[in-house]
Amino acid sequence: MFETTLSGQVLRRMFKAGASRLEQYASRVNELNVFPVPDGDTGTNMNLTFRSGIEELEKHTDNDIDKVAAGLSRGLLFGARGNSGVILSQLFRGFAKGVTGLSTASPVQLAEAFSQGVDMAYKAIMKPVEGTILSVAREAAKAARKAARSGTVTVVIESLVQEAQRALDNTPNQLPILKEVGVVDSGGQGLVYIYQGFLNALSEGGFMKHKLNCKAWTP
Repeated sequence: MFETTLSGQVLRRMFKAGASRLEQYASRVNELNVFPVPDGDTGTNMNLTFRSGIEELEKHTDNDIDKVAAGLSRGLLFGARGNSGVILSQLFRGFAKGVTGLSTASPVQLAEAFSQGVDMAYKAIMKPVEGTILSVAREAAKAARKAARSGTVTVVIESLVQEAQRALDNTPNQLPILKEVGVVDSGGQGLVYIYQGFLNALSEGGFMKHKLNCKAWTP
């Protein structure tokens, strides 16, 4: 059942795992922070923002997927810190919009929700810059939609993670300051950690049974 349907209970587990992985590496994200200014707080802001989402999520026990996504979204919006936190809140605001009215989600519906998150985030930024968290989220969502055409829920998340990492690795080629300093984008790295947490939640829950080479992400 899980291969073709994502429940709100599993999505809740994914959100929590994403928050835990981001928190674990928040200081690493801070170290990468050179754009738009080198203030070293991107990891902290993203972590506080996502933790606010989890705190709001845990106030509710309804496990319909739209209710789980909406709970996280509300917490992110209320607790958004800094530019990175605002973008993160918009990504998951759009995600929540994408699953409105659903009790569970198919691979196609899940991938479409990530795409709606990207659309929402781009609309919230007056002058989007390539080589940032937006680029990482966009390319990851594209890969997820492609995978959803013939894949499972797990394949969608695996594709999301793999393409997010590839897009992150490409950020120094898009943003000169990153190449000059020799780092990847900090916000993009934070998002990759969240997505890796999502994949870990599926792996640890014993749901990764397809034949592709899926793995949990470890330090």
